[in-house]
Formats: sequence, C-alpha cells, structure tokens
Amino acid sequence: MKDESEMEAAKDSLRPNPEVVFRKEEDGAFLFDPQSGNLKYINRTGVRIYELCGSGKSRAEIVALLKDAYPDADEEAIAADAMSFLKGLAELGFLRKDEGHES
Repeated sequence: MKDESEMEAAKDSLRPNPEVVFRKEEDGAFLFDPQSGNLKYINRTGVRIYELCGSGKSRAEIVALLKDAYPDADEEAIAADAMSFLKGLAELGFLRKDEGHES
C-alpha cells in the first residue's frame, strides 16, 4: 500500500527545465543541462514520459497513459519504473516541480 507522500507525489506535475537541451534521436533522445553539465540518454519510452511532462500531465496521469500503452505489462512495475524515472530526471535537474499545476 502506498503511503501518503507517495500518493501526493503522484498528483504532482513535473515540467522540463527550460535550460535543458532536448535532442531527439532515432531510438531515444539526449538531455543536456548546460548549468550542471549533466547528460543523459533516454529511450523511446523515456522520450514519451519527458514529452508528457512538457504537456502538463501529472505523474499519475503519465502512469495511467503508460499502463494503457502497455496492457500486457505488470501495472505495479510500470508505476514503480515510471516514478523512479521521473524522480531520477528531477534529481539530475532535467525536470522541475510544476507549482502551478492543479489536479
């Protein structure tokens, strides 16, 4: 069972850091933060998640869309992987919390 902080986090939205360079490639994309020097390659699913953040989707909405896109995959694994991915991008500065989003 999720604790309250996990449920609240799922309602939050993350937005791409406007300083980050996003360069799409054939099988994914590169994210580069010139401020920190952080560079990360993300696969196609990562690109989809990153772009959904840019459209203002909450973490919970992103997880729901991924579950719909991968109906044969384990729902708990999708949720855990997506939340971990989002947390990692936020920790590296590629995503920022969107304070203005209302769920």
